[in-house]
Amino acid sequence: MRGVALLAAFGCSEAATLQASPISRIVTLITELKAKVEADGRKEQQSYDKYACWCEQTLARKAADIAAAKEHIVATETLIKELMGDLGSLGASIEALKSDIAQNLEAQREATELRDKEYGEYSGERTESEQCIGALEAAIKVLTGAGEGKKGFLEVFQEAQVMSVVSGVRKVMSKPLIATTMSSNDMEVVKRFIQHPENFMGHSSTLNAMQIANNPFGDYAPQSTQIQGILKGMYDAFTASLEKSNAEEADAQKAFEELMATKKKELETLQLTLEKEELDQAEKTKKLADARVDLDDTKVQLKADEEFFAITKENCKIKSQEWSERSRLRTEEMHGIGQAIQILNNKISRTVFKNATTTFLGMAGFLSRPGLGATHAWPRCPHLLLG
Repeated sequence: MRGVALLAAFGCSEAATLQASPISRIVTLITELKAKVEADGRKEQQSYDKYACWCEQTLARKAADIAAAKEHIVATETLIKELMGDLGSLGASIEALKSDIAQNLEAQREATELRDKEYGEYSGERTESEQCIGALEAAIKVLTGAGEGKKGFLEVFQEAQVMSVVSGVRKVMSKPLIATTMSSNDMEVVKRFIQHPENFMGHSSTLNAMQIANNPFGDYAPQSTQIQGILKGMYDAFTASLEKSNAEEADAQKAFEELMATKKKELETLQLTLEKEELDQAEKTKKLADARVDLDDTKVQLKADEEFFAITKENCKIKSQEWSERSRLRTEEMHGIGQAIQILNNKISRTVFKNATTTFLGMAGFLSRPGLGATHAWPRCPHLLLG
């Protein structure tokens, strides 16, 4: 029908004067229309191909993004679990280190207190020992000339000096060391000296007679000499005890210093370890927080990508269906145009249209003869007759 319509549209002309056949002109126009339709089809095909390529690339990219996001979520969740486990272990380790540090400091404090106490006791005992040694040394010096027969004891020393010596010896006798180092007989002699120092001060005939009377066995020794020997023994005992105490104090101080050095080194190691683990804890805490934020962001992005993928896929599918329908219609259109051109280029069709044109022109001349009137003239456009 399109060929007939074009024939009617372009048939309204001075057919008798035209050099070219109207049919040829119609075929030319239809051919040009076909070329235009083909060009439009190529442009639409290019546009659709570009869209289809965008769909393919976009869906492939989003599919890769979705797969990568899912893998990242699994990896991040695993990382979060590992970090939580590490932080739990670090927390326990840090608490243990803090406890060890506290125990170390407490041990240092206790050791220092004990050392101070021991040194205080040692210092007090040393002072007392030195005082005892001084008292004994003074007593020995006072009694040194008692048995030499040169001068009487009371002639050399004043009574105040003697009493001072006795007072010092009396204090010495109250020390615990005396009970462990002196025999009971020596203790008796010293007690008599403390009670009656005058009996140990000279060699007068009266005193010698009294001493002999008190010693019926005849083994008399001047009492001043005897007490000097006992006091010298006491002096040696205190001196030895002081030396022993000094050595023990030196050993105790050395042991304390070694202990404190060990404790301080141990404390330094504990503190460095604690500092390192607290730093590790801080880093992993931040890493855990970042991982959780990253996990949430990835899940949000994954959801958006999945929604975009689904929408894009559906739109691309609809567009593909629309393009298939459009391609089908264009194919049918091109087929119709091709058939029209084939029909119009057919020799039989050309002959039929040529004869029809001659007939139309003859009838036009007949209807235009005088007497018929202008209103009865044959129409100039033959397509009106086809109506």
